[in-house]
Amino acid sequence: MTAPATTSPDLDFIFQPRSIAIAGVSARENASFGGGGFVQALQEVGFGGPIYLIHPTAPAIRGLKCYPSLRDIPWDVDYVISSVSAKYVPDLLEDCIEKGTVRVLHLFTAGFTETGEEGRADMERTVVARAREAGIRVIGPNCMGLYVPGSRLAMMPGQIPEAGPVGMVSQSGMNAGEFVRYATPRGVRCSKVISFGNGADLKAADFFDYLADDADTETIVAYIEGIQDGPRLAQAIRRAGEAKPLVILKSGRTEAGSRAASSHTASLAGSVEVFDGLCKQARALRVESLDELVDMAVTFQFVKRLHGPNICVVGAGGGASVMAADDLDVVDLKLPTLLPETQEALAKVTNEAGTSIRNPIDTMSVFEDHGFEATLTPVGQAPNVDAILYHTSFGFGFASRMGDQRGRAERQADGLARAQEQSGKPVVVAIRPSLTPEALEQANYFQEQCYRRGIATYPSIARAGNALSKLLQWQALQD
Repeated sequence: MTAPATTSPDLDFIFQPRSIAIAGVSARENASFGGGGFVQALQEVGFGGPIYLIHPTAPAIRGLKCYPSLRDIPWDVDYVISSVSAKYVPDLLEDCIEKGTVRVLHLFTAGFTETGEEGRADMERTVVARAREAGIRVIGPNCMGLYVPGSRLAMMPGQIPEAGPVGMVSQSGMNAGEFVRYATPRGVRCSKVISFGNGADLKAADFFDYLADDADTETIVAYIEGIQDGPRLAQAIRRAGEAKPLVILKSGRTEAGSRAASSHTASLAGSVEVFDGLCKQARALRVESLDELVDMAVTFQFVKRLHGPNICVVGAGGGASVMAADDLDVVDLKLPTLLPETQEALAKVTNEAGTSIRNPIDTMSVFEDHGFEATLTPVGQAPNVDAILYHTSFGFGFASRMGDQRGRAERQADGLARAQEQSGKPVVVAIRPSLTPEALEQANYFQEQCYRRGIATYPSIARAGNALSKLLQWQALQD
């Protein structure tokens, strides 16, 4: 008998709360972790519904009225965040059940199965069973919960309300927050970011299934520590990988990592070889670091597709260009020698001694408005080039004396965008590290101008090359 097809769980209500109550908020106004952090995050991101705080004695915190218990709130509440100690969670759950309107209990609270103590594990199982019986879904325990810009939900202060196409499933709250923090300045915008912790009720498989069908999500990235319900997780990963680009960072690859995963979220890490096989079956891309996870989110949002491995590197600085050739070659990208007609066009704007127009292109012409576009245009037209990688930096002597750095950043970003549009080929940018506050500010401004024009940016040539190579690997998995 054929098994029924997996369907996405009906979890829309989880991501669209109308009102939120937070239990366990510190009365100290400057408390920015735990309950206080959630209040600050929700206020900053502009949550549109009421936020009710639960505190036994404080009259108000952060300008919001407090109530002694959930039962004392005179209005409906459908989403509750728990920052109380684990021993108080069963009582809070009973208050949720008595309230009659609560549909989601997010347990930021830790101290359950991940401790390794059987009594704590029993309490977690009891809480989940009681919640399910009452029709309440549990996120966690031991997690940061949700960042949903479209619903003005945030898990940490500083998260912006601008939504986008990248969804994330993360067993770790810190890695979820770090992903958002590193990806946002590079233009990545998120649909839904989910930190699910121990996954006592809603597990990774539930969220993979949901994001596979979510119209707001075009790319799924994930951080997974362990395996819960292996067959179902495998089915959900396959389903997500068939539906959309899926990139997975799997920890617990070593014995030490497996021990750390178990103590963090009570997870069994599982065989990395088996997980690799699953990713290939699912046509999913597995990466080795959070940096790679962010780079691939950038790549899928802005580059999307690469027709081949032939890259032309453009920039100023012989040493950087030579190292670029090594960095790209090691990840199986090619730097083809440019055709005579391409070199002839480049020679018209590149006549300085000590430069190169073969590939990598090393030319000071990139610092001149006309020279910049006159360099990019023939490269984009070259039939043996699949993508252009432009590398630059800020703060070194020559460029820093060129006056209006912001104007230069805007003009270069415009030129890069025109080259990408006219050639129909990806143009990506590597912004080498800045060493002074002024240079860092200039680099960040240029990075913003690039992503707002649809240009992918990376913090090094090596990371840009690795991301493009991984994109080709992912495309090969789809064939």
